[in-house]
This record gives sequence, C-alpha cells and structure tokens, in this order.
Amino acid sequence: MKQFLFLLLVSIILGGCSAKQDALHVMPDQVSALTSELTQLSPDVDYQEARMFAYESLLYPQILAERYGLVYPPTFHNFLINTGLKDRGLCYQWSEDMITHLKSLKYQSADLRWGVANKGEFNEHNSVVVVAKGAPFRTGILIDPWRNSGVLYWAKIGDDPDYKWVENLERSRYYGTVER
Repeated sequence: MKQFLFLLLVSIILGGCSAKQDALHVMPDQVSALTSELTQLSPDVDYQEARMFAYESLLYPQILAERYGLVYPPTFHNFLINTGLKDRGLCYQWSEDMITHLKSLKYQSADLRWGVANKGEFNEHNSVVVVAKGAPFRTGILIDPWRNSGVLYWAKIGDDPDYKWVENLERSRYYGTVER
C-alpha cells in the first residue's frame, strides 16, 4: 500500500511535467526538410505526396500526445502505463496509431514498414519506417513520434545514433505494409 501511495504522490507531483502543447502546429521548415529527405528516397517519390506525408507525420504525433495525456519524459510516461496510471503511449502503440493513420492516407509512391530495435530486450523500441514504393527497409527513413514525446524525430535508418533498426516483418505484414 505504501508503494501505491508513493507512486500516486509521484504521479501527482510530476503531472505538471505534462508534454501538452497549447495548440497544434507544424513548422514549415520542418515540413520542407522532411519533404526533401522523402523525395531523395527515389525519383519516383511524388513531391506533393511527400509534402503531405511530411505534414501528417509532423502533426499526428501532437494529436496522439494529447490523446494519450502525455507526460515527459517518455520513459516516465511508460512507467505510468506499466503501473496502470495511464492507458496508452508505449512506443509500439505510437507506431500502431501512426502506421494506421498514415496508411489510411493511401500514399502511392511510398510504403510503410514496422521497425524494431533491440527486439525482445528490456529496451525494445518500435517505430514506423517509410521507404520508396517497393524499396528495401534499409533504405528508409525512421518516423519516430515517441522519442521526443510527440515531437517527431526522423532520420535515415543507418543514421540513428541511438538504435540499430531492423524490420519487424510480422508487424509489417500484420498492418499490410509489405507483401504477404
């Protein structure tokens, strides 16, 4: 009982560490930067589609942060979920929601894949990876909404200093983002 009261007290005190933002906003320079990286995936990536993908990838994590009642840092939010004080917001849940949303927009020149680092380990991390239509996973760009608490982090798969990514084929197939 003492542990529960302690956890409750810590949650109330740190509840002020909310990651909630006053208004949803996407910076035009970020849209331009991500659009540029997306169009560099292949000459076949449509510019307008890449721009829409970039905008949605930057905006939707903010919507999810509000929906999850996100608190900062993400590892503390995970703690709150694992102790039953929050319902949603683990990295794989961000990935589920992001891939479902982005897939619903039916991009024609890009594919979505499920990336995983440290699979099965305590520090397993999941995220969405976008590749040019039909391209290999290793050529993709990581779209990670969890890492910065709803502020999108992106990087080429091989350029992520924190994680070594591989495709989770089971998850990619489940979400219909690779051929069955």
